[in-house]
Amino acid sequence: MKLELTDAAIEDIRAIRRYTLFTWSERQDAIYQARLWKRFEEILSNSSRYRFRHDLFPDCQLATEGKHVILFRVRGDVFQVVRVLHSAMDFKKHVGSGGMSEIRSE
Repeated sequence: MKLELTDAAIEDIRAIRRYTLFTWSERQDAIYQARLWKRFEEILSNSSRYRFRHDLFPDCQLATEGKHVILFRVRGDVFQVVRVLHSAMDFKKHVGSGGMSEIRSE
């Protein structure tokens, strides 16, 4: 399976890194980034164990890592990370109508 990150997901990961570096340390950033990428690998190995949220976008599934929620979908052989949002955020606001032009129903 191929891993694909949307532009929004890449920016989310960058924002997490900036916050962690500013608030904590390089060491903590390295630890959290490793945990995040490990979770991506776990999703790749068994995406069916994660719950669906079809109300957010077609085929949306959620996985948690620390205080963040990975919004993703699997289509064919592509594992697409759509967003990586803090659990306190309003998910619909960040993926809803017009906010995510790269999320398409194909």
